Amino acid sequence: MISDDTIVAFSSTVAPAARIILRLSGSRAWALAEALGATDLAAGGVRYAHLSIAAKPGGQTIGAKLPCLTVAFQQPRSYTGEDLIELHLPGNPLLARMILEDLTARGARPAEPGEFTARAYFNRKIDLAEAEGVAAVIAAHSEAELRGARQLLSGELARRLLPAMDLLAETLALLEVGIDFSEEEVTFLTPADLHERVRRIDRWLESLMEESTRFDRLAHEPTTVLVGRPNAGKSTLLNALAGARRAVVSEVAGTTRDALVAEVSLRRGMIRLIDVAGLEVDSEAADTDESPQAEIARQMRARALRTLEQADFAIYVRDVTDTRPPIEIARPVDLHVGTKSDLAAVQTELEQHPARQGAAGQHESLQHEAVQPAPRVTVSARTGANLSDLKDQLDALTFGASAPTVELALTSRHIAALSSARQSLARAGTQVDQPELTAVDLREALENLGQILGHISPDELLGKIFSRFCIGK
Repeated sequence: MISDDTIVAFSSTVAPAARIILRLSGSRAWALAEALGATDLAAGGVRYAHLSIAAKPGGQTIGAKLPCLTVAFQQPRSYTGEDLIELHLPGNPLLARMILEDLTARGARPAEPGEFTARAYFNRKIDLAEAEGVAAVIAAHSEAELRGARQLLSGELARRLLPAMDLLAETLALLEVGIDFSEEEVTFLTPADLHERVRRIDRWLESLMEESTRFDRLAHEPTTVLVGRPNAGKSTLLNALAGARRAVVSEVAGTTRDALVAEVSLRRGMIRLIDVAGLEVDSEAADTDESPQAEIARQMRARALRTLEQADFAIYVRDVTDTRPPIEIARPVDLHVGTKSDLAAVQTELEQHPARQGAAGQHESLQHEAVQPAPRVTVSARTGANLSDLKDQLDALTFGASAPTVELALTSRHIAALSSARQSLARAGTQVDQPELTAVDLREALENLGQILGHISPDELLGKIFSRFCIGK
């Protein structure tokens, strides 16, 4: 992946926009930019230029001049540690691709996925954990993921891990010196001191793991199920929140036969919203019916109840024009939503008289409402009334009333390396009276920790990490 070539790639989306950013890195970056007409480059400065557009890549110009802003960096004071040029072009994909083709025709090589960040790592501008932070920022789908990725990108893991690694390296050095001078009457590290040092390092790593969370937990999209009677407006509500016609909507009750899933974007992340078949109070009375329709109904109900049980949150959806008592479900209701407010003149009356609203919903979730009533909101999926309020309620429900503080997020690779290091330390702590064996275990622990920051990392691991990047990063 890494060579002396000058690489080029888009580092922004290539679509109609205010600007498109093209990035060059390598020893010929400045020369290639100047060949296009960017002649007034200055290290660390922004300059205005007009680039020549070639009729054919590397061929004769067609006379047109493309305005752009150039941002120039000289090694080692750049993201990659090499000479680096950014061309901020007008947001026309066709013209931007013509510039890219011209640069490649002049000798620049198209960058591989993650190659800019890989060069930053190999040129010691960032460590491996910070490089993973770049990938995590790109892939973040929620506010919590983005906070965790920024912690990695800022070098927080290195700041918390390096003191333990320094102590471990110092202990190993003292132990190995003692082995080399074992025949001399000098003690560099007593067994008691060695045992205490190993314990301190292990407690340090244990604290790091306990005070951190895992990226796979942050990446979990909360699942929220819509439950209620048939024709309560669940499918229409699903379509309105998803912004697409995901579910078939009909005035005929029982249209939804299976669990339909849609991703809904909220302020702090994505959730998976599930619409299940409507539940009836007397549906179990048909258990003895052997007709095909009854069998389908039983399967629909079983699927709905299983989805409801497995979901993170349950939303009870009720048609505000329905005068029947709400059905009872076997789990707590996290949010009550009244639908079809555009059809009910009673909406205003219910909002003005909370006591009546409470009376209307007193049977809902009978096992739990008396202990902790769930919040309520009344909406119209057809007109959009109060949908923004409902999204705010869903955001607070699924991601918490206030944003949690994520000190540090670790990947599965980090967790595995920390666990392996602690296992080596545990073995070392049981044989401090055998310095040669202890030294082997301490070196294994140091190598495991070194893999986290990339101080000790095999080529296959590096290729796997950087291959997850997109082009231009």
